[in-house]
Amino acid sequence: MKNALSVIALGAMLSACGGGGGGDNGTSNPTQPVAPTNPTTPTTPTTPTNPTTPTTPTTPTTPTTDAVTTASQAVAVQAGLTVIAGANANETVYDVAADIGDTWRVTFDSAAKTFTVKLISTQFSLTDRGGSYTTTTTGNLTTYTGTGLQLTVDARTRLLSGNLTMGGKASTVSGTGYAVGDVAKLAGTYTFLGAMRNAANGGSLFTPRGALKLNADGSAQLCSNGAFSAQGVCTAVASMGEFDSATLTLVKDAARGVLVARQGQQDFGIVHVHAGDHGLALFIDRYGRNQENILRVGTLVAAKTSTLSATLDGSYACADQGGATGTIAIAGATATLTNLSNGRSHTENVTLNKMGVGRQAVDFDGVAVLKDPADAQSDYSMFMPVSSSMAVEYSTDKSYLTVCLKK
Repeated sequence: MKNALSVIALGAMLSACGGGGGGDNGTSNPTQPVAPTNPTTPTTPTTPTNPTTPTTPTTPTTPTTDAVTTASQAVAVQAGLTVIAGANANETVYDVAADIGDTWRVTFDSAAKTFTVKLISTQFSLTDRGGSYTTTTTGNLTTYTGTGLQLTVDARTRLLSGNLTMGGKASTVSGTGYAVGDVAKLAGTYTFLGAMRNAANGGSLFTPRGALKLNADGSAQLCSNGAFSAQGVCTAVASMGEFDSATLTLVKDAARGVLVARQGQQDFGIVHVHAGDHGLALFIDRYGRNQENILRVGTLVAAKTSTLSATLDGSYACADQGGATGTIAIAGATATLTNLSNGRSHTENVTLNKMGVGRQAVDFDGVAVLKDPADAQSDYSMFMPVSSSMAVEYSTDKSYLTVCLKK
């Protein structure tokens, strides 16, 4: 009230002193007192806002890499393998062994959706070709489909397999997206299966199986129907059949960008190296002339020797000679085989880490025997995985290896 009272007192003083303007009659009107001003209500100070708690930054999610990819990449690094380079970033390249006895280079252009097949080695005077393709992807497997072409790639291991026709010749192929850097890093013992024949007429079937030993200096020994002793000596196994041994040398062919196996002064074949998640695998395009100067062709597949286990279980789609043949479903000690030509199915017994059957069976890591008890003793097949997505089947009565893709 102090402010209000001071204003009233000031107004009374001004009235008593006659303040204001005079008129002609000498009289003056008294000044009206000034109405007191209502005091201003003081502003309530704003309560300070609590500072905002800073948001904790989100930790980026680390992409997960599956076990197959991790294992395959580790094998590739240890073996000094490098990805085969394309002409640009859109191209992916694979070198494959064709079961007719050729080596081809398949290139996919993801931007143009085109493929090319280049002949690195051919025994049948074939020529390069190309075309367009479409793709379908299921899980880690991408299938490329074009005219005379149906090939599947496992993105985890850079493995390619499928059917491809060149110059009217249909072939089943298998190969890799890797090139060899240092031959010494391929050293080790491999289990192998093979099928060979005369190029001219398909006659004189030869189905070798056994062990392959690669040395750090590039020398190698193919021990057919035999095994290496603890001392590293190639030794015949009587129950496996006709014994044979071949001495090879692996050399890099810089001009063609491939690894060549030579036997003496002539080529034995071209070796494609795959970084399987189970270990290294070799796809060998076999060609060369025998002592009678007859051209022999075929394929051999070798896998770093390891003990098989339940990882063999699964369903496989199989093909050879450029066409689908059937399916094999393995569950423990039983395999169910379905023949696509007649739709019939039957079961066979599965024995791991053996070669041969019955009393002739011998311990041999890396392969499984598939046997129908109703068939003759000599009629059976062997099954060897080269990675988590592919295996090869060897039959005693077939002149071609069968390539089986795990579904």
